[in-house]
Amino acid sequence: MIRTRKVFAVALLSLFATGCFEIEQSIVLEKDMSGTADFKLGVDMEPMVMIMAKVQKEMGGDKSPLTKEEIAAVKADFKKNAKKSESTSEDPKKEVEGGLPPGVKLLGVKVDEKEFGMTTTMKFAFDKLASLVNVKLNSKKEGEGAGDPTKKSVIDSPFQGLEVSETAKTITIHTKPQNPADKVKSEAGEQGPKLDADTEKLMNDAFKNMRVAWKITAPFEVVSSNATRREGKTLIWEYDFQKLQKLAESKTGLDDLGVNVTYRK
Repeated sequence: MIRTRKVFAVALLSLFATGCFEIEQSIVLEKDMSGTADFKLGVDMEPMVMIMAKVQKEMGGDKSPLTKEEIAAVKADFKKNAKKSESTSEDPKKEVEGGLPPGVKLLGVKVDEKEFGMTTTMKFAFDKLASLVNVKLNSKKEGEGAGDPTKKSVIDSPFQGLEVSETAKTITIHTKPQNPADKVKSEAGEQGPKLDADTEKLMNDAFKNMRVAWKITAPFEVVSSNATRREGKTLIWEYDFQKLQKLAESKTGLDDLGVNVTYRK
């Protein structure tokens, strides 16, 4: 059981080097189905730092609560390591441009740093909506760190699963929001046995404040939609950790809980 938690700790450390607690995809469509797309990754590492400190202390045989001194020390250590990582990090724009398919152009990347994290926003222009599905982040060629676990992200393909179908009169868009917790579970499972109950609780605590949102703005009439809410011509789907877990367990997730909208041309 201790080994399982250690494996999970390693998975968290590697994945949350660029992990996110807030994910938002926004698409603005034109009548010819070209348009722009924004992808926002919001990182708040402070809860994860505390969880990792707790795991490391318990692996040493001490299950007592973290003291103020221990909390201060682990935060200081995190900031020190974060500065080292920043000094060796690559230009985010160059990293993203390396994974763009034909028909998609990167318009800009904005990074807002915080004390224990950052918010990164990427803006793309596309000729056809379906082209977005092939956008790859952190694209590395062989020999350039492709196998480095610290370069992994919980979201490598921000528009993965996006499907667009058209008839003479309608346009249907659907996709399944990605759940970062699924990738952490998968990564931990590749390195060791199934997660025990205590480790599962750690993961739930790490993701409990997670927010995922999809937004689609289009100049068409909405025939049907399962959006959470609507603001003018913008349809919005919002998910928290519990809803994403329910989505993962649903056999018909795309229809019941995923992003699903049909427009009239």
